[in-house]
Amino acid sequence: GTIVRRHRIPLPPPQEDQFYTIDHFNINTEVILYARKYKIIDCDQFTKNFLRKTGVRLNAPAVHPDDPYTKQRQKILDSMSPLRPYERIDTLKQFLEHDGHVLRFFCVWDDPESMFHDPRELVLRYYLADDTIDIKEIVPANSGRDAVPLFLRRDKLPKYAPTGLYQPGTITSRTVLNVLGRLVGNRGRYILDNRAVHQEFYKDSDLKIGAVINVWGRKIILCDCDEFTKKYYRTKYGI
Repeated sequence: GTIVRRHRIPLPPPQEDQFYTIDHFNINTEVILYARKYKIIDCDQFTKNFLRKTGVRLNAPAVHPDDPYTKQRQKILDSMSPLRPYERIDTLKQFLEHDGHVLRFFCVWDDPESMFHDPRELVLRYYLADDTIDIKEIVPANSGRDAVPLFLRRDKLPKYAPTGLYQPGTITSRTVLNVLGRLVGNRGRYILDNRAVHQEFYKDSDLKIGAVINVWGRKIILCDCDEFTKKYYRTKYGI
């Protein structure tokens, strides 16, 4: 709260019949207010400009002293931190910032197994709230095809490995290297390996007009996008 309320403050003895003025203040100086000593370490830009206009030569800013309690508290927190901390991703912040924001691309898939080899028109939607993707097929009237709800249901779209799909069990957040028997207190001990293969998923930076993405073995060409998507890429990536 307020330590000293707004009023004229007298100078320390033996000049208690006089009051503080602007001439008593400067950076890196000490003032005594009611027997309590304060050190002025810096001031804002408006104050600096005002003092310079009145002819005051400003001193260099002083160093802010460290708080012993804060240093001791930080020491305790550092000692409690694990040697191999798990990565934490603030998904809630991303959701709150981009809830309802959807990038929409118009795509084409040239189905090689189709009888007439006609291209299939698709609409790809990328949800910025959680980096998920869904794809819907545009089925023309009287095309002879059955309309399906979704070509690809909403989920994160994984990228292919250089040699194809990853084998089952390869993608995992932690790999168990060894399992020691129940030695102490009937508890098992596990040695974890952080070198496990982490699968990559398509991000908004991977999507652009003319790009080809691999949707579970199907090569989809991104041909166009809506106005909101164009504005998003101009603002974030400058393209």
